[in-house]
Amino acid sequence: MPPPCTRLTGSTSSHDLVTKLLPEVDDFLFSVSIVSGVSCFILAVFKCMLGRVLTSRALITDAFNSLVGGAMGFSILMSAEVYRHHPDIWYMDGTIGVLIGVIILTYGIKLLVDMVPRIRQTRNYERFE
Repeated sequence: MPPPCTRLTGSTSSHDLVTKLLPEVDDFLFSVSIVSGVSCFILAVFKCMLGRVLTSRALITDAFNSLVGGAMGFSILMSAEVYRHHPDIWYMDGTIGVLIGVIILTYGIKLLVDMVPRIRQTRNYERFE
């Protein structure tokens, strides 16, 4: 069973929802989630600022990925604390994992839609025939 921090894909999270897997967070995972969340948020801010200055689409996309990683780190903490106080809300970790997977999929589709006109525009730029 992979730890909750590897649940970027919706398949593991949806499996956990169907099998009603209860969240388990020990002290080590708790501290790693805090460090990961804070460092990913800081990285996201710097990557976004640098991406805007350099007008780099790749850096801005990577900043979004870091932001999602930071949100995922804190979602592990949030779902563990909610489960600790309200055991009837066991499904929060899996639901957040599915939601993060949908957000990443939506952003990927948006990137593809934005890149298609650029590819068509540069297709006839230089032909090496």
